[in-house]
Amino acid sequence: MEALGYISLIIVLAAFVFLHITLKKFVKNESSETLSRIDFIKIGAAVAGAAAFALLAMLGLILAQGWNLTGGEYALALIGSFVFVAGLSSLYASFGLVFYKPTLEPKILRISKIVMYVAIPVIIIFLALATEGIANHLSYPLVNRISLTEGFIDPFNRTAHYAVAFYGILIVSGAVIVYFVSDHFFFKKFKRHGILDSTFYIAFPAGLVGARLWYCYILEFDTYANDFLAVLQVWDGGLAIMGGAILGIIAGVTFMLVRRKYVNIRWAMDVIVPAILIAQAIGRWGNFFNIEVHGLEVLASSWSFLPSIILNNMAFSSTDGPAAAGNIYVPLFLIESITNLAGYFIITYGIGKGLRKWLSLGDLAMGYLIWYGATRAILEPLRSAEFEYGQSWISSFILIGAGVLGIIAFHVYDYIRKKKNMEPRTYETV
Repeated sequence: MEALGYISLIIVLAAFVFLHITLKKFVKNESSETLSRIDFIKIGAAVAGAAAFALLAMLGLILAQGWNLTGGEYALALIGSFVFVAGLSSLYASFGLVFYKPTLEPKILRISKIVMYVAIPVIIIFLALATEGIANHLSYPLVNRISLTEGFIDPFNRTAHYAVAFYGILIVSGAVIVYFVSDHFFFKKFKRHGILDSTFYIAFPAGLVGARLWYCYILEFDTYANDFLAVLQVWDGGLAIMGGAILGIIAGVTFMLVRRKYVNIRWAMDVIVPAILIAQAIGRWGNFFNIEVHGLEVLASSWSFLPSIILNNMAFSSTDGPAAAGNIYVPLFLIESITNLAGYFIITYGIGKGLRKWLSLGDLAMGYLIWYGATRAILEPLRSAEFEYGQSWISSFILIGAGVLGIIAFHVYDYIRKKKNMEPRTYETV
């Protein structure tokens, strides 16, 4: 039965590869503006195949582990995994068609957009249902790393080295999504993809360095101050999102000023910087697996609306140990994840669209600093009863202040240009 799970998982991955090859071939065919019958069949077969074998992979996992699931749990696990992967593969296909084949037949393009937008909530809902089916049969705390020497390990294992952390995987995934979101806006303006490739290759590594340095020398200075080699041991964990965002932004802006002079840097910042909130929303789930970024103990019943897998895992803390029976730690990571995601849409579409005629270029980027700074300023004191109003909390207000000053500076600069009969750089002129 274990073999069934592994073989099915391999076929799922193969289906995604086949889907990617099919889409790539279609997108590169400049003469084709509509999907042929054979293209539909190929895409449909890839989606259906991936979903079907995802179901078999879940079944193989259940049987291999010897879990005694109820009928309802079987239904949730199998149907949830089937629809989740179907939604994920449909999202991949529709995203590729919408963003990389703008010349697509209007009817097909419209359908692809609908599929893309519908797929997102479907993925979230059915992933929750799939995990709900097996949640009460898993061991907690959940594993959070894959060690090259010990396999899957949990957050309380302090001895394993040379491990790949789920946190890092999620950070990378978030960064990739930010790239594609930003690339979409650049394509709409410059009619070509790939402008951000080099910027991404500079900004992302810089962000990782910033995240590590912030963790070591701001949050854990006493631990790393006299041990530089320990700073380099990234496999042992320790990244701070705030430091990654700051240094990543600085590196990206600097590169674009030097190598992408035809791009208005303030416009680019408004596109890219708020999208970092998406990466941060995804990255916070790394804290879930690390059983960190939580509040005080509360009754689990007060959070009973959450999926069981979250409730069960939040009964543990990497710093405070297990919670009392019937209690969990407040999942601040989840609150911040939702807040960050909401912040992106509010800044980019609520403010960016609704207040467009009153904005100066750069306002949305500064809005990111204000939003994220305010989020951290509110949530940081809730993490623990022993919370100290130190560097991390103060830096939140520095972000807010920098954002406010940046907005003022941009508006004053544009006002001066206008008084000198120079055209201000607004959304209407870029």
